Amino acid sequence: MRRAPAGRRASAAAALALALALPGCGTGSRPPWPGSAATHPGHGPGHLAVAADTAVLTLNLLIAERDHRLIAVTPRGQVVWRRRQADPGAVSVTRTGRTLVVAEPRADVVALRRVDSGQLSFVFGQRHRPGSGSGSLDDPQTAFETSDGAIAIADSGNCRVLLVEPGAHRAAPILGSGCAAARRGPGGGVPVAAVPAAGGSLLVTERAPARVELVSRAGAVLSSTPLRGLATPGVARLTPRGLIVVTDRARPGRVEELAKGSGAVRWRYAPHGASGELDDPAMALALADGDVLVVDSGNDRVIVIDPRDDAIVWQYGHTGVAGRTPGYLDRPQSATLVPVAR
Repeated sequence: MRRAPAGRRASAAAALALALALPGCGTGSRPPWPGSAATHPGHGPGHLAVAADTAVLTLNLLIAERDHRLIAVTPRGQVVWRRRQADPGAVSVTRTGRTLVVAEPRADVVALRRVDSGQLSFVFGQRHRPGSGSGSLDDPQTAFETSDGAIAIADSGNCRVLLVEPGAHRAAPILGSGCAAARRGPGGGVPVAAVPAAGGSLLVTERAPARVELVSRAGAVLSSTPLRGLATPGVARLTPRGLIVVTDRARPGRVEELAKGSGAVRWRYAPHGASGELDDPAMALALADGDVLVVDSGNDRVIVIDPRDDAIVWQYGHTGVAGRTPGYLDRPQSATLVPVAR
């Protein structure tokens, strides 16, 4: 697992430097650059706790914090966009880069919200009214746009994965038939995440039992990977090399890259003590150059790890110190790269 070649990283750094020279403010509804407010290149000092390499990230990062807000930060740690959001769980960005998909577990809804205006364009579920019908949700943990524009929802409280067309009031179940049957056969378990994968399939993370299943749009289980020793897995994703990267939401926590199917561990990050120890890591994301981004929720930070030497090469948020001023986070729940809006 290697970082990108020096030439590529230098080019990324040069592009970032050019972007930082652009004028503008990150809060307007009609930005003067080609993008949404969350893609603003930033200005002024950065607020990174660790910045070993300015080209670790080449896109802005959207971070959802427990209970109260969403923020977008640049690779240099400048806050360019913020919005109040009650109870954000996993937050993702649609392909256009202009709409957020927000899972609200405690409110039992999934909402689509415009980045710049903040306007709600669609809400699925009955707010604070959990239910198991085709138009209701119960503790939805994640929601992601699929390649054809539908929304895949891990409806954890109902032990099922749903697909919803924006604007529709009924969902199509893809996996699971209710919690009463959650432990029976393939497709059982309690889904904690459903992330779109290649070919229209979904990568579903489950607990009880802990495993990751690749599921077709028709609900067929294409592969099943055991998560040995991970009682409370976070959001699993596929890496560019076809491995599975997943966190263990424990204290101390860990991150593992696993072979799909066998579950053989290819890399593990699980230090005890000192500044590298994880606390309730909610999710991990493998970057294109092999680095791994981790939302270290209990430590109030988002970090990037270089698997070659397990060094933390980028960090936003001060370890174990919650706050809301620039440079600080309060129990981040998810983070995602912000695509350039179109």
